[in-house]
Amino acid sequence: MIHSRRRFLAGGAALLAAGYLQTAWAKAAPRRLPIPRLVDGSDGAPVDLQIRPGHWSFLPGVKTPTLGFSQGYLGPTIRTRQNSELHLRYHNGLAESVAVHGHGLHVPGDVDGGPQLAIAPGEGWQPTLSIVQPAATCWYHSHTHGRTGDQVYRGLAGMIIIDDAMTDSLALPRRYGVDDLPVIIQDRTFDAAGRLVYSLMDADEDGWLGETVVINGAIAPVATVPAGKVRLRLLNGANARFYIVAFADGRPFHKIASDGGLLAAPVPLTEMEMAPGERCEIVVDLSDGQPAELLTVFEDQFDDDDEGFVSGFRNLLAGPVDRRPQPALTLQPDPGLPAHRAPLPASLATITRPKAHEIARTRDFILAMQPGKGGHGAHGGHAAMDMTINGAAMDMNVINERVERGVWERWRIKADQGAHPFHVHGCSFLIDAMEGDVAPPDQRGWKDVVVLDDDDWSEIVVRFDHPASAKFPYMYHCHILEHEDRGMMGQFTVS
Repeated sequence: MIHSRRRFLAGGAALLAAGYLQTAWAKAAPRRLPIPRLVDGSDGAPVDLQIRPGHWSFLPGVKTPTLGFSQGYLGPTIRTRQNSELHLRYHNGLAESVAVHGHGLHVPGDVDGGPQLAIAPGEGWQPTLSIVQPAATCWYHSHTHGRTGDQVYRGLAGMIIIDDAMTDSLALPRRYGVDDLPVIIQDRTFDAAGRLVYSLMDADEDGWLGETVVINGAIAPVATVPAGKVRLRLLNGANARFYIVAFADGRPFHKIASDGGLLAAPVPLTEMEMAPGERCEIVVDLSDGQPAELLTVFEDQFDDDDEGFVSGFRNLLAGPVDRRPQPALTLQPDPGLPAHRAPLPASLATITRPKAHEIARTRDFILAMQPGKGGHGAHGGHAAMDMTINGAAMDMNVINERVERGVWERWRIKADQGAHPFHVHGCSFLIDAMEGDVAPPDQRGWKDVVVLDDDDWSEIVVRFDHPASAKFPYMYHCHILEHEDRGMMGQFTVS
């Protein structure tokens, strides 16, 4: 579902042609979708993750300097299970410190991977994570104070898949890399030599918006899949970009899971919005044998004050061929592959919301962007904007909130201008209101990112079941990484 909102400014329209039309690079021969190596972390064996510089060919023949976890760009997909222990062994081979956050994982603060847990150059970190939560698609990425945007942009991100007994029993596609595909969506800008272009100092109020969409590190790749139902684990791993996701032929798909796991039932859609940090699992039916072109259109190209995102997007698809968006990913059915053709389950998960009398406290958070006064801390020197929550910029020495463990709370979040994806560490939550409206059906599952804007409050109900000390607190922050790096983040304890 596409939720109407205003963006910060019209400057995003400068990327109109770059967003809708393929760059010269993208006109090369189609490339096979890279599938990150799958690592089983459910058997107790340590998973080694080398944080290292490297090179990556976003297109054949061009080597771009990048960062990655045990590979040139991005990292392997880590698969684990509920009620297992996940042992990770990081080693930092860079000349700068790196903190690595397990985004979406329900773990204590001392293994959450916040900025206090930065790994010094040449050093290591070996957290053991007790996986207690239900099946979900999560991810891991840099969370280095003041450097998150730059390090993620250069490649420090990867996917985590959690399985459980309930999802094992459901008739869903589950063959990794065959009919169950990781799809990490990002946008990048390249210079004439093929190098990544990024600057926190030069990012505007929207954050850093790239010109070219890449999927798992490839431009406009093709995936050969069975001619049946295919599951896409979509991750918006962009620094700042909101995407509208749809198929070029308008074919319907079903959303089966959001950030924190399965929805109560599949939700039929023809298009949906994804904010930075969000995960959406969808199932699309390719039984007709026809290729399906996945579109990831830049949401900031539409002005909802004129015709609305849905109407504008559909008019775009019906418009002149030379102005239609190019596919970010093409799914090419192969009738020779064994296909999953079982009907989707009518129900997926039981989601129980807390009763009103169980909600013990309400907290308000206001995200603000103000003319700069010289910046704060690690992001000092950037005078364009000061980014704050409740009037305070991120300070590693300040605990902003203190939360009681095991108690339901209502958090109300609003922005003074523009749209922001708000992420909370160490939990999943339920959305009660989204920008002043009732949450749409596909947003009523467990989440860890909620979108808010300056029209009205978004409201979540949340409970924290793991401790987070003042030494290793949890974070809440805007998941536009340039906003986070400039100070739009706070710290809280759970005790």
